[in-house]
Formats: sequence, C-alpha cells, structure tokens
Amino acid sequence: MPACILGIERQHFQRHQRFVRTEFKLALLLIVALAATFLIIRQSKHQPEIFSSLPPVGQLSIGNEESTLSPGINEFGASEASVVTSNLIKGVLPQVAAQPTTNKLERLRLIRESFTVLAAGEPTVALRAAKQVTDDTERETALLTLLTEWTHGELGPAQRRARVIAQYGLEAGLAIELANKPDLAILWADELAVGTARVAVYENAAVTMLNTDPAAALALNEKLPELQRRNFLDAVYSTWASADTDAALKWVEQMSDPAEKDAALAAIRTAAPVGIGAVLNMVDGYAVVNGLVSESPAQLSGQLHPGDRIVALAQGDNSFVDAHSLPLEKIVQMVRGAPNTLLQLQVLPADAQPGAAPTTVALYRNQVKFKR
Repeated sequence: MPACILGIERQHFQRHQRFVRTEFKLALLLIVALAATFLIIRQSKHQPEIFSSLPPVGQLSIGNEESTLSPGINEFGASEASVVTSNLIKGVLPQVAAQPTTNKLERLRLIRESFTVLAAGEPTVALRAAKQVTDDTERETALLTLLTEWTHGELGPAQRRARVIAQYGLEAGLAIELANKPDLAILWADELAVGTARVAVYENAAVTMLNTDPAAALALNEKLPELQRRNFLDAVYSTWASADTDAALKWVEQMSDPAEKDAALAAIRTAAPVGIGAVLNMVDGYAVVNGLVSESPAQLSGQLHPGDRIVALAQGDNSFVDAHSLPLEKIVQMVRGAPNTLLQLQVLPADAQPGAAPTTVALYRNQVKFKR
C-alpha cells in the first residue's frame, strides 16, 4: 500500500481517538453534574425547610412586639453567640414550612431540629419563636426541645411535671423545671407565662436564688402586679423558713419597715412556728408524738419521745383541757403560741401500762428552726 494512503488512514485514526476521548470527557462531566444535582436535591429534602424572611438585622418583629437584638451578644452577657443562631437572626426566624398537614411526624421532626439549633443561641429568640407555634402539640414539642437542651436532659419526675402543667399550664409547668437556672426560668416566664402561672415560676426561681442572692430573689416581686406581690413574698418567706429558718429570720430582723417586717415574720411562722417542736399525728383519737425537731424545746427537754400520747393541755397555770378526740388542727393551735410562754402537757409514755397515770411535762415555747 502506498505510503500516502497509510498516512491518510493514520490521520483518520488519530482524529477518531481524539473524538472518542472528547466524548468520554463530556459524558463523565455530565455524570458528575447529574450526581451533584441529585445530592443537592436529596440534601435539601432533609434540611428543615423552616425559614421565612424577616425585617433587617436588629429589628425582629414578634407578633405585635418589636425587639432590638444584637446578633453577636448573648442575652446573658456571653461574649460570643452561636454562629448558627447569629446567622438565623441576620435574616430568618425558624418556622415550620408548609408541610402536608397529614405528615405530622415530619412536622414534629422539623420542629425538634429547628429548636435544637435555637437552644444553642440566644434564649429570647428561641422562646419568641416558640411563641409563634400555634398548634398545641407542635408548641409542646418546641418547648420540650428547648427545656431538654437547656437542662441537658436532667428533668424532674414526669408525674410531678404533669401535675404542675395541669395546675399552671404547659408554659409555666415546663418553666418550673428550670428553677435551678433562675435566669432562664424568669426569662421563660416573662415571654410565655401570665397571671398566677407567672407568679409560680417566679416563686420557684426565687427559692433557688435565696441561696446566693436573697435581695435579688425578693426583688422579683417588683416585676409583678401589686395585687400579686404579697402572695409572692409570703410564699418565698415560707419556703425559705422551711429550708433555713435562721437565715430567713436574720434577713427579716434587718428590715426597716415595721409593717413589712411583721408580714414577713407571719409568713415565716406558717412554716416554722413558735411552739415546742413536736411533730404530731392522730392515733385512736389521741395526738401522738411522731418526731421531734432538732434543737427544739421538746427535743432539748428530754421529756418527750416518739410514741408518747398527749391526753391533756394547759396554757400556763390554767386548767388542763382534755385532748382526747379533739381535732389535730385544734391541738396544734393550742401547742403554738408566743415565744417564752409556758405550755403544760399530760402525757402517757409510749410504753405506759394500761391504767397508768399520765406524766406532766412543762415546756416553754420558742421559735422552731429548720435547716435542710
């Protein structure tokens, strides 16, 4: 075969190879592009499509309220906020996108994912987002997600939580679980609770704060309507007295307003009364000593013991009153009184034989003090 023909055929063959390589590259690029498109679509289906546009940064409109928020500052003074939450504030507020109403499971999953992200950022933003969830089940899911994240899953007994929710409603019932994080509990109450439910959250937060900052705990009453303040203070003083009576009394002693001081002391004595420090219960119509408060007149005297029956009482040197079949509330009222006043009891010891005569025990009342 002539050389010129061989040369022409070689050129055709080389052009054919280049054409095949070009076709292969184009096919490969097409496959990569299709794969990337598929991954993007698949990923987007698994992302919470829960965003809607908001006004410019700093003006976050929530219902009829407007709040100025700094996207880089935490509500509690932290120097850095979550990067994710900062980005949300810059243009979007998490909301559940329009999902088919029949796909409730998917909606709840999206809510959990959304509020897990929000829990890592500014609490105010998270709570205001939850406020916008109108469906009861979806709002419960949102709030439980925030609560679980903020407590790291360390929740109280479910039965107790159910009782509190039944009494005060969902928002306040869950907020009370945050009592050990009083700043969060108070913020939650301010955003979501009203009326007596809000007071209940404040009371629980205040009890925690008493250990470190009693002034701030009691000052919470200033955030409440005037008609609710006395009930709030009475509840806090009473709880404080049952946990640390001496600390509560010392606080009250330095109060300058006589009326406020008397009211606080009365509240304290509903939990830590002036008496003899005997814990009583009723058995066969008699008040029976069930226990003795440490350092109380009854315990220090050594004359009363668990199981002793009180058969009669006398105020000072007055005549004895038969205590058999008296209501326990009446007996307790007779045992209590003013400090340093005399109370006489006729007592049958727990091991007394049938027909034995009662023993007379004389005690001076004093402030009973508790310390947990």
